[in-house]
Formats: sequence, C-alpha cells, structure tokens
Amino acid sequence: MEKRSFARRPPLWACLVQLVCAVVLCAWAPARAQSGQAPVTSQHIEIINQTFAREGIVAGRVERDPYGRVVLKGDYADEQEVDRAFSLAQVVVGIRWVSPVTPESIRVKAWERRLGNLFARSSVIQPPARSDGAPGPIRNRYAVVVGVGQFRFGIQPLEFAARDAMNFYQFLTDPGRGQFPAGNVTFLTDENATRSNVAIALDRIQRVATEDDLVVVYMSSHGSPPDKRGAVNIVTHDTEVKPRERIWHTSINEEMLRQFVDGVRARRLVMVLDTCYSNGAYRAVPGFLPPGGKSLGAGDNEGYGLSNDYGRRLIGSKDLVLESDAPARSSAKSAGGAAVEPWGRVLIGASGSGEQSWESDRLRSSIFTYYLVDGLNRHNGSLQQAFNYAKPRVASHVKQEKGADIDQNPQAMSTVPDWDMPLTRRSR
Repeated sequence: MEKRSFARRPPLWACLVQLVCAVVLCAWAPARAQSGQAPVTSQHIEIINQTFAREGIVAGRVERDPYGRVVLKGDYADEQEVDRAFSLAQVVVGIRWVSPVTPESIRVKAWERRLGNLFARSSVIQPPARSDGAPGPIRNRYAVVVGVGQFRFGIQPLEFAARDAMNFYQFLTDPGRGQFPAGNVTFLTDENATRSNVAIALDRIQRVATEDDLVVVYMSSHGSPPDKRGAVNIVTHDTEVKPRERIWHTSINEEMLRQFVDGVRARRLVMVLDTCYSNGAYRAVPGFLPPGGKSLGAGDNEGYGLSNDYGRRLIGSKDLVLESDAPARSSAKSAGGAAVEPWGRVLIGASGSGEQSWESDRLRSSIFTYYLVDGLNRHNGSLQQAFNYAKPRVASHVKQEKGADIDQNPQAMSTVPDWDMPLTRRSR
C-alpha cells in the first residue's frame, strides 16, 4: 500500500520575503523527455488560459518556461487568486509540469504593497539578537506527535499513520527509553489531529520551551500537491479539497512551520516528517487530478517528498548540512573544557523530492518510521545514528516489497554538522 504519497498565520509580508528569497526548485524541474520535447503543448496552454477566463482570472495567463513547463504570467488580485490559478493549471497538466511561482513571473498588487512596507520598516526595526553559541545541557524535553490516517473530506485513508505516531510517542515517553514527561508531549491522531489542534500544540511549545530544552515534532500523514513555492504541506484530518486550492489553506503549511521554527527558543529542534504527496491519495476526489489521474508523462508511482530548498526555507540556513555531507561526529567542548551535547535544527523526511513514502502490510507500519524507531532503540536514542541505520534499510525494503524500480531515500538536513542529539535522557 502506498503511504503519503506526502494557528497562527504569519504576517502577509513574510510570505513575500520567502518568495523573494527562495531559490526556484531546480530539483523539482522535470527533465525533458528523451525525444527532446516536453509533453505540454500549445493546446494545453490554450485550455488553461480559457479556464482562467471562465473562472474570473481576467488578467492572469500561462506560458511555457524554458523547461517546457507551464508558468504563470500576468497580473493577479491577491495571493488567493494566484493559488486558484496555480491549482487550475495543475489539474490540466499535473503537478510536475507547473513551474513554482516567483515574483519575477507575475505581478500581485498586494505583494507590491507588502514589499514597500517591509523596506520602510527595515530602516527602523532591527531583528532580534540570537545567540550563536552552543546551549547548555538539555534541561527539559517537549514534543508534538501527530498521526493522521482518517480524513474528513474524501482523501484516501492511511492504514498505519496513527499506529506509527503511537510507536514514536511510546518511544519518547517510555521511562526506560526517551523519558519525555508525558505532560510535555502532545499526542494527536485522526479526528483529534485537526489543523487548529496542531497549531495550538506548536504554540504551546513556543511559549514554554527555553534555550536549553529539546523539542521534537513528528508528523505522519498524506502530503498536499506541491504549492506555488514547491512545498508539500501536511494534511490534517479536516483539510479541505474543494475548491482544490483550499488544500493549501487548510493544511499544515510552510508558513505555519516556519513561524514555529523562527519563534521557538529551544536551540535543539528535531522535525521528523513521514509525509509526501501521492496521486493515489486523491483519486477518489472528483476533479482533483488531471484526466488519467497523473501528470503528463508520469508513472503511477509519482510522488513528491522533502526537497533541499524546502528544508533551507524551513530551518533557515543558507549553508544547510545535508546528511550525505555530514562529517563524523566531532567532540566539541565548551569554554570550560566540558563536552558539548549536540544541538541545532534538524529536518528529517521519509523520502526524497521526487519520491513517495510507503506503508508496509508486512511490517504493519510506515517503512520509514518502523526503521527509524528501530534505530533509536538500537542506538540508545542517538538521532544521527538512528537515521544512518534506517536509511539503507528503508531503501532496500521498499525495493523488495514494492518493486525493484521503486525508490525511497530518507533525507536529513541540519544547521550544524554534528546533529546526533540524544532522544533519551543520559546521565551527566
């Protein structure tokens, strides 16, 4: 069975800053067909432009970009109209053939006003100072654990998402393993895992966690189609799918998570996202997928997981350390000569940017979560060691159970080279 296939709203000008600063997703750009021709034709362009006119998007249009993808052009009234246009284009040609939106390609009056206000404020408002030094030993531990397998509005159920969340929760709160105080862990599954409840849980940690604390966020669910920035959002129990662009407004989106990452004071933050987009999650939703149920030229196993650009935007580092680049663990010491416990912001995803995350009937679990928790048990809660244990086993198991041509490669990225934070309490 395929898995996913994968509050408080920030100021509107913050969305613009992310758009201006985000690198357009080169990894998301599909390769041209071997014949040298992309499958998007002039007829597709005409259909999309006619659909825009019929839906009241009077000044917006689409063209083909240098990769042969559909790209939005023209003028748009607001961000909601951009989302509607982007969604309509995806329904015609599929998600892989619609280019992420940049301010250079379109004009949005609201964005222009926000940019002017941002520049006006920047001369008088200084950003808050943040400590660059290592924090002290871990003081308190907090977590939010979410698993969504049942969905209110017709999205395909996930058989093991709530079970995966329970297994992760049990590891964290077990007195012999994670030793997270149960009162410090919010556990939400299925009908309790609404967008509002998740936002409340994240806000609570923002209020109570301090610099020397450890914060862990785990989410297991379906993902949304990539939005106009190329981000795959995390679907909650009450995420809406009609009209189609509502899925981005009613899921756990990048703005919500970025606001949480920016606002939490804890210098040790771990986010584990067992989620990705898959066409199979939405086949029962009328009008959600292109004719045929997939992108032009795409296979049945099309999916989108965690991209490096999304990670850079989310955890906020230009020089992000990718798992494949991380050196062996160092023995950093404080000014007093004592060993410094690893710290930093870490983002772990169940699959790569062009892949799905899979559930296993054999394991009765998400393949990724099964091996990650197994690795945590085997390595006394050491995060980096658990990930390194899980990654090759996930890739091998997926090929054995799902097919030799199926890839799933978990991804990890961090703001520091040594991110082997212990998820178990250790003696000092």
